[in-house]
Amino acid sequence: MTDELKIYDINWAENCTKNKYTANAVYNEEYYACPKSATRDGGYDIDYCKKISDDACIYTYTDGLSLVGKNASEKPWTFITSMFMHVDLNHLFGNMLFLFILGGIVEAAIGIRKYLLLYFLAGIFGGITMIFMTSVGLVSDNVSILGASGAIFGVLGAAAILRPMQIIYIYFLPMPLIVIGLIYIGLQAFYIFTGGEAGVANGAHMGGAIVGIIAAIYLRNKAKKQEI
Repeated sequence: MTDELKIYDINWAENCTKNKYTANAVYNEEYYACPKSATRDGGYDIDYCKKISDDACIYTYTDGLSLVGKNASEKPWTFITSMFMHVDLNHLFGNMLFLFILGGIVEAAIGIRKYLLLYFLAGIFGGITMIFMTSVGLVSDNVSILGASGAIFGVLGAAAILRPMQIIYIYFLPMPLIVIGLIYIGLQAFYIFTGGEAGVANGAHMGGAIVGIIAAIYLRNKAKKQEI
């Protein structure tokens, strides 16, 4: 997911009003996130900061733990920390539900160590994919990227290769994993080529899925050679 918080500059009282309809207010080439709790009809509540504390609104990029294109090289740890952050409880619950369903399948197939390696590689490569998209102008370089979806799409891609005919239930409908993989991963490709979903890091999903598929094909072929 991408963080949909508005952007404002550090001179909050003066410039939050001036730039209240501007998505990319800039102050000395730095971007700052305006908390949703400060929003109201017609703009931002300038008194919000005063009610909390003098520095209540002076924070950036979800405390520096989410992945932001323009800061990625300076904060490489955010490729990992962003995987443990989510926009809200619905985002967290949805990701953990898919991880609960798919994670056990992949772990049983390849073992815990390879599973964890695949998970983190998929999540990191999902972040790298998003940074590439910012570098070519497909995504703004000040967008905050957070969530485990890239890693989970890696697990989905691996599950679809390793256990293609295993049935799981999606919205109470039984489907083989290969069909689920084709649907969900195919949708990411569709969204990327049609401009993307608002607030969703489709590039991270696709990047993670590619890692999962490649890793699963490699591990499956390696296992077959060992059997021979």
